[in-house]
Amino acid sequence: MKRGHREIVVDGYNLIHQLYPSLSAAPLEVLRQETEKKLIAFQKETKSQVTIVYDGKGSHKEHAVGAPLHIVFTPNGKSADLWIIDYVKSLNTRVKIVTIVSSDDEIRRYATAFGAKCIKSGEFAAQLKTSRPPATLQNRHNLAESKSGNEKKFNTELLSDREVDRWMKLFTRN
Repeated sequence: MKRGHREIVVDGYNLIHQLYPSLSAAPLEVLRQETEKKLIAFQKETKSQVTIVYDGKGSHKEHAVGAPLHIVFTPNGKSADLWIIDYVKSLNTRVKIVTIVSSDDEIRRYATAFGAKCIKSGEFAAQLKTSRPPATLQNRHNLAESKSGNEKKFNTELLSDREVDRWMKLFTRN
């Protein structure tokens, strides 16, 4: 991921309900997979890191699908809302490079109080349906790119053999 690109944290089921309001009887797994495909396409277009957070109902796991899409199922007793709020709080000064996608008022209040940008799930869903990033989000990407300097949360590029050798020499005792 290039310098200055934002991380997008998505309230998963909130977005699914916006993307597929008439398909509420469809299997949840199918709706998640379709949503994740849209987010992967969005990532490729914007070069942003995307994390989607689902209520896990006790099946806590984090994994990457279609790397680098980051998928989080929260642990038992912790909602996706609380996970997102805790995540935003943990970022400290890096919070300004995060955009939260949620229509939940509590998440949006916390996120903006800590300095994160917010976009409502309905607005984001409308843009995903047309496979174009929201204009406000794209403007934020451009602004972040010009201001952020060295800020970056994830690096999805592999190290070269030369870089690995340098790290190995640094951390290996002879």
